[in-house]
Amino acid sequence: MRRSLVTILAGIALLTCTSQNEVYGEWKEYPDVYIDGDLVDEKGLSYIEDGIAYVPLRQICEKFGAEVSWSGEKREASVTDNDLNITVGEGDWYIIANGRYLYAEGGCNLQEDNLMVPVRTIASAFGAQVNWDATTGDVHILDVGKPITPGDNFYLSEDVLWLSRLIYAEAGGESLEGKIAVGNVVMNRVADESFPDSVKDVIFDRRYGIQFTPAYSGSIYNEPSEECIIAAKLALEGTKVVGECLYFTAAWAASDSWVARNREFYGQIENQLFFM
Repeated sequence: MRRSLVTILAGIALLTCTSQNEVYGEWKEYPDVYIDGDLVDEKGLSYIEDGIAYVPLRQICEKFGAEVSWSGEKREASVTDNDLNITVGEGDWYIIANGRYLYAEGGCNLQEDNLMVPVRTIASAFGAQVNWDATTGDVHILDVGKPITPGDNFYLSEDVLWLSRLIYAEAGGESLEGKIAVGNVVMNRVADESFPDSVKDVIFDRRYGIQFTPAYSGSIYNEPSEECIIAAKLALEGTKVVGECLYFTAAWAASDSWVARNREFYGQIENQLFFM
């Protein structure tokens, strides 16, 4: 079975779900959440699932001093503060903060008219720090930073361009997770000293043979879809769904591929196999 980021986080956090408000070891399923000592969620809506703490968007953002509005037509919330604008759509696996795409593992889910979001994701938009209290199992947020740097000052347009084009060529028909996974491979190579140190150079690298066929077949020049651009930005943010994988191949071609014979298999996402 493919190892997912959820599993990894759950293992690291050692979170075990029990009955409501019951503490099991150091953690409880329905934690209290505080910002600078003030209780965020007086209705007790916050919960932990698969090692991830979720909080109601409106309550936490208002505690930060932001204004929240909801569009029933678009099924999305808008958050505004002095130097921060956030959009969160029901069912989305990311939030948009100052033009940045932040991965929301498990998705943003509507429960009893409350849009629930992962606490670490929304806190990072405000530049806040999240800590766990090992004694009580509660979540403490420290409002210590500044809102997230705008996307225009964070993303390099060349990186977004080439990464989104490659994702479209290699995984245009895959899910968002599958698209991010392809982006992960490129970014892992950028960080690995065995490969070039820029997105474009990694994609067009052919020192040991062509690495990405679309770069030389011409399909790299096709216009990427919006979701491929989003996946590229999520990968550039450091979102990882396939760990440190450096290779992937289509499942139908794996039996005859060099990578399947020579690299450690990590897992499969839809039609792609990933290797370390």
